Amino acid sequence: MVGVFTMGTLLRRFPRDLRNNLGKYLGIFLLLVVSIALVAGFLSAASSISKIIEDMPDKYTIEDGQFSTSFKANDKAIDAVEELGCTVYESFNMDLPAVKSKSDSSEETDFTLRTYNNRTEVNLAAYCEGNQPSASDEIAVDRVFASNAGISVGDTIEVAGKTMTVSGIMTMPDYQALFEKNSDFVFNALTFTVAEVSPEVFDDFAQDNSVTYTYSFVTDNHSMALSDRVDMEKDIVAALSDNNVAISSLIDSSNNQGIGYPADDIEGDSSMWETLMFLLIIIMAFVFVVLTSATIEEESSVIGTLMSMGFKKGEILLHYMALPTFVGLLGAVFGNVLGYTLMADPMKDLYYNSYSLPPYAATWDWYVFIITTVVPVVLLIVITFIGLLRKLRFSPLQFLRHELGRGGTRRGVKLPSFLGFSSRFRIRVFLRNLPHFATLFVGVGFASMLLLFGLSVMPTMDNYANSLKNTMVAQYQYTLKSPLELNGTDDQRDAYAAAEKLTETEDLSDLPLAELMDLMSKASTIDEDATPINTLPNDQGVIDQAEKYAVYSLKIDRPGDAGQEEVTVYGIEDDSRYFNKDVSNGKTVVGFGLADKLGLDTGETYKFFDEYTDKTYQLTVDDIEGEETAMCVWLSLDSFNEMFDNDSDYFNAYASNKPLDIEGAYLASELTPADMDKIGNQMTNSMGDMMNMLVAVSVMIYLILMYLLTKTVIDRSARSISYMKVFGYRNGEIDRLYLTPITVTVVVSLVATIPILIAALTALFKSMLMDMNGNIPIYVPLSAMATVVIVGFLVYLVVAFLHARSIKKVPLSLALKVQE
Repeated sequence: MVGVFTMGTLLRRFPRDLRNNLGKYLGIFLLLVVSIALVAGFLSAASSISKIIEDMPDKYTIEDGQFSTSFKANDKAIDAVEELGCTVYESFNMDLPAVKSKSDSSEETDFTLRTYNNRTEVNLAAYCEGNQPSASDEIAVDRVFASNAGISVGDTIEVAGKTMTVSGIMTMPDYQALFEKNSDFVFNALTFTVAEVSPEVFDDFAQDNSVTYTYSFVTDNHSMALSDRVDMEKDIVAALSDNNVAISSLIDSSNNQGIGYPADDIEGDSSMWETLMFLLIIIMAFVFVVLTSATIEEESSVIGTLMSMGFKKGEILLHYMALPTFVGLLGAVFGNVLGYTLMADPMKDLYYNSYSLPPYAATWDWYVFIITTVVPVVLLIVITFIGLLRKLRFSPLQFLRHELGRGGTRRGVKLPSFLGFSSRFRIRVFLRNLPHFATLFVGVGFASMLLLFGLSVMPTMDNYANSLKNTMVAQYQYTLKSPLELNGTDDQRDAYAAAEKLTETEDLSDLPLAELMDLMSKASTIDEDATPINTLPNDQGVIDQAEKYAVYSLKIDRPGDAGQEEVTVYGIEDDSRYFNKDVSNGKTVVGFGLADKLGLDTGETYKFFDEYTDKTYQLTVDDIEGEETAMCVWLSLDSFNEMFDNDSDYFNAYASNKPLDIEGAYLASELTPADMDKIGNQMTNSMGDMMNMLVAVSVMIYLILMYLLTKTVIDRSARSISYMKVFGYRNGEIDRLYLTPITVTVVVSLVATIPILIAALTALFKSMLMDMNGNIPIYVPLSAMATVVIVGFLVYLVVAFLHARSIKKVPLSLALKVQE
């Protein structure tokens, strides 16, 4: 009966406690709601999209690889390939010029349509609107391109001079990102797209347009290791060659940017948002500790009285835990409701506006729920429980006297007499609340870290793109599929051109006999052991300034369980005009970015792995050089060829400050500084909206944290403020006496924490991006630092205004209450 009475008495305190501490509990509620809604919204959308991408290989029968031939392969060649353990499908396509007709609300748009026959066996299209084309004037186009171009089902477009009606909006699983060429650095969803037409329409277009003979293959063993699949692909090339089929390209699905790019992007962004949640959890833990301590100090007399009245410690513990637990659970509910409803769609759109993915379907992820909801709520409950439990070991008398862990009475510090009363009073307020102001310093640092993080991401990406540009050794860097000599006589060029034409001609009987004999005569002069000669002429001066080098990719283990890092290995001339690296006498030079990220040191030996051959190489670091983004190793060309068992004269790349004309069949990629700019622009486009949202939320959280932390100082001084009112001080004078020390502390904290925050964010960024390829060092511009200080101070002004109002509400009666 007594227990029921005592608990009933405590329950009646809840409404009053909530009303008296409305600002504190509202701050906790909003902090939880904003944090959970933002991060849960993104991570739930990212998790759902990742699940969609993960299911796509089986659902839409995504290819394991593709190869293209100069002309249609014969049945015997295809049978030979399928005998290796795979199924081959025709994925023929044409790049057709297209125009979206000008309307009242849009301009005429020219673009390229990579047109496929309706897919029914492999790389199946997912239709978002409309239907697969069936009529002779119907066509289906990609969803992202259609959105950018303002194309809808029922619209008409001109394709290769023929008017076509859009029957469907779809996405293709091998074009999740619209890369026109796999060697491109940035996808293009503005002037390039893919399309499907009926077989009859495809054949009609093929009569007047060039067909690209691409074949997709799916291995019989879907779980085949990459190294085994690479071996199979080598056998595919050999099988085609043995059957007189010239192959122009072969791309494994793991290297197909159209397939893998979105998943890599989402994985990287998810790491960033998980890091953000980690930051928020630390901030919330800190706030919960501060508020729990402040609550106990504020309620010290009440707790002492309750204990003296016979209330059990367990009852008091449950009473003081009930309200924070209720607020925490309520915040979690509202945060999840907002996150999974209002926030999930905008977060999803960040990816669906860029990537051609199948229709979105939300899925539940327990991991996301745990880190965004369970952890913060449990943290609030556990911290409140431990804080209360530690304090409840004191006696009722200690609670009544506010002697909670302080060793005796603190003597006042004698201050210089030349200081005026107001100055001495402010200093005493500061000294009396020194531990609380130290807490405020740390809290401002945490709040500033979140804002600085949001303000620094975009400058960091811009700096990363500029640093990548600086790693370029020449205006043009060409990577070849196989060695190709630029120097050659006209006769040699004619010979290789003749051999190329013979290879590309499907039926030699179609050629006039005289031309056929001439081509065969020229081709017979080729030395089979010599390096092929480029058939496209270049000025001798241009050839002379170009320089050969070799390039290959290896892997190296990252620290912990962060996977493996991709490393570019260069083989360069000892006296290179383009690569300013000393690789003489077999030296190994490692890029600064690689060494910085993985902690590599000179004189140490490290293992590098070839994922395509399963071979392991050991390299000893002799020197560390280059940009912060340089994830590469430089060897002499001789050392490179010796390590990889290449011919002594092997190379597969050119560096040049002037453009080179190189046969497309040999060119794997072309890299220019403009491509680096595209990377920066793409990062800005894909992350800009996300970062703006993060900054806005950071300011909101900043406001909440600043209010909660400074409120504890005001609340602890409530009795002193009441005394000042009794002594006749006006509200404005009290504001200046109590708010000035807080203001000085906030300003000093804003400025003094900047170096600490930069060091913390540097370590945080490194940890966050450890499982991603590349080294992206954080770059914090002066403008971001200034913005943090200015925004922090403006936010504090809002908080100070709220505190000035609360000071006015401190009652005079508080001074008359007995404290001892």
